[in-house]
Amino acid sequence: MGVAYGARHHEGEVTMPRFSWLMLLWLVLPGASAGAGEPVEDAPQTSSDRGWFENPTRTRGLLGSTALPLHAGEGLFGQQAVFATVAEVGLSERVSLSVASAFPVYAMARLFSDIPFSLMAGLKVSRPLSDKLHLAFGVQGGSFDTDLYLLDTINAVGAYGILTYGTGDAHVSLTVQPFVAWGSFHSGSVMVLPMLGGFVRLGEHWGLAGEVALSPINGISGAFGFATAGARFMGQHWSLDLGLLAEQQWKDTDKPSVLPGGSFLFHWR
Repeated sequence: MGVAYGARHHEGEVTMPRFSWLMLLWLVLPGASAGAGEPVEDAPQTSSDRGWFENPTRTRGLLGSTALPLHAGEGLFGQQAVFATVAEVGLSERVSLSVASAFPVYAMARLFSDIPFSLMAGLKVSRPLSDKLHLAFGVQGGSFDTDLYLLDTINAVGAYGILTYGTGDAHVSLTVQPFVAWGSFHSGSVMVLPMLGGFVRLGEHWGLAGEVALSPINGISGAFGFATAGARFMGQHWSLDLGLLAEQQWKDTDKPSVLPGGSFLFHWR
């Protein structure tokens, strides 16, 4: 979505810049990743009933993920939240692998000179509990060289669980993710990020999505919350998200900040 530069100080404490917590989210959220699960026989096929193609974005929210399945060999590639280049592939009907990096965007912005390192990877295992209920677990982590004074490198490793109810065309997901984050000038700290998100497909080629999250524990970042909402446009082999993100850090007395954002991904089967 975006990153603002500069450090903030609260009563002598150095905290992350206003939007640099997005870098932390990028490292720990199962964003654009898809939990692959076994198909359930005789499961409702809302898309097929309406004559629509299968929703290729069913596995992800605007920033987070769902527990709905990628098929074996199915995948996606593109830009999420503008600055992150992501890729995801279903290794089987239960397991998926994701990788992401901000390297391509930084490389172009800096004309391929003095490019900071960034890499995230994650593995997810999922299974259906019923025709409409899926449960996924995974691990994810990485490192992001912020190239910012008083922050430098941010690292994070975490595990997460996702419970999704619904179909590929209409679903709600609850994600809970504890993680450990540390940086060049910050010792390790444990944080947790619960998130609730959903999507509804209103037409063959579009729908609405949204997420809300709250990180109540102070760590490398202060406690914060955010909400996203946007429209999703799709074809069988592409998707485009356009939306807004509102963020509030609890130590700030400012009003919530609002950022525009977008993602564009290619999908294959």
